[in-house]
Amino acid sequence: MTKKDYNSNFSTLLRKIKNKPLDRELGFGRNVALDGRLMNADGSFNVERQPKGRWDNTYYFLVTMPWGRFLGLLFSFFVIINILFSFLYLLVGVEHFNGVIQGTFEQNFMQAFFFSSQTLTTVGYGHISPNGYLISILASLESFMGLLAFALMTGLLYGRFSRPSAKIIFSENLLVSPYKSGNALMFRMGNGSKSELIETEVQVLMAFNQREEDGSMSRKFYPLGLEINKISFFSLSWTIVHALDENSPLNNFLFQDILDANAEIMVLVKGTDETAQQVVHARRSYSANEIVWNARFSPVIERAPNGVPKVLTRRIGAHELLEAQ
Repeated sequence: MTKKDYNSNFSTLLRKIKNKPLDRELGFGRNVALDGRLMNADGSFNVERQPKGRWDNTYYFLVTMPWGRFLGLLFSFFVIINILFSFLYLLVGVEHFNGVIQGTFEQNFMQAFFFSSQTLTTVGYGHISPNGYLISILASLESFMGLLAFALMTGLLYGRFSRPSAKIIFSENLLVSPYKSGNALMFRMGNGSKSELIETEVQVLMAFNQREEDGSMSRKFYPLGLEINKISFFSLSWTIVHALDENSPLNNFLFQDILDANAEIMVLVKGTDETAQQVVHARRSYSANEIVWNARFSPVIERAPNGVPKVLTRRIGAHELLEAQ
């Protein structure tokens, strides 16, 4: 496999591959995606599912959205609920409160707002209290809503903190590097978490378009054999190597072949998190444009001041080009 110009159009070219594609269905189908990539670089899938209802995926979005957006959403909810109840208290009348000093609309609103926030959070400082059935019922309703809201927030926070995830750092590129008497396709990974991953294994699949003999186009999936696909302890960096030999589905492929076929390399990593004692996984996808030819990874492990190995996780993807031979 070499990087050179290739004038053949893959849509009219039938590639003869020695390896057989996977027999099992991966869930992508054969004709669902012929352009673009099935999986984004971060491991998320390029699939849109039409929800059955408006709130079907509410929990998923609340648990997976970024922390800044999540906290901003909770704060906005807190402010909006207090504003709503403040107007309801003003509608009933601030004269039904003990401890309220009546003044302008703004002054009355702020006093009602702070009473609402104390009621919603069940703090209750006591210098303002309801006086009358209607406003007491309204305050009781807000207290009940506050209990439900904070129970829901607590559950969401627990769900976000307890959701196990593998903080695996992948190299930004695939490299075609010298390997033994030939070349190999390589990428590198590092464990970005303090928690160890044990019994970690990796699977690599290649997906690309292929024109069949009857002229139809289909999406084929081929497993890529690895030098090592499972390790007991993932403590340092790990370079995944697929030899480009006669057993590789990519054997004799040219660079333009890979581009024309919309080739995609999909990676699935699974391991057991030592702290959570749960199986975690990570995904990564590489497109043909992310392959760097005739390069090798730069060293990523050095000695810490105390003498123990130190993994430079920020340099997992660091590589250098080699001189053309």
